[in-house]
Amino acid sequence: RNTEDRELFVKCLRQIDVKTARSRAVRTIEDAEKAARELGYPVMMRSAFALGGEGSGVLRNVSELRARAEEAFRVTPQILIEEYLEGWKEVEYEMVRDRADNCIAVCNMENVDPMGIHTGESMVVAPSQTLSNEEYHHLREIAIRTVRHLKILGECNIQYALHPITGDYRVIEINARLSR
Repeated sequence: RNTEDRELFVKCLRQIDVKTARSRAVRTIEDAEKAARELGYPVMMRSAFALGGEGSGVLRNVSELRARAEEAFRVTPQILIEEYLEGWKEVEYEMVRDRADNCIAVCNMENVDPMGIHTGESMVVAPSQTLSNEEYHHLREIAIRTVRHLKILGECNIQYALHPITGDYRVIEINARLSR
């Protein structure tokens, strides 16, 4: 639930000082409009309780927001309006944690295209090709800390936005496939 409910997601990661995009979880179109005004257009909209970016997209004005939010609220009670990180690198770590708290990074991947190009339309390379050793290990450490904090058992992937110059990062999404 902590990875699907966007408000809980942000709160959980904030507890361990893991950065997420500036965002607002909302349950009405009016609140979505207010959040977008506060964050400034363009914004990214993500649907709660959806896998693989379903219902997400870039919104450049209030009319796009209204149309997309109305559509999203037909299938989910909550959406997330967040800062748009166009031009940042998109990086993903595949993680596994077992009941004994062993946690490993199985693989990391990098989208060839920066944020702003939908993952499904971008070529992905594994392992990443442009991360420095410091960036690679920093994101890996964050992934391990996050997986342990969320007590994820089994496999998950953690998606990051990474600023290409400053190295600043945001955790964008975590997709967990829980084991029993």
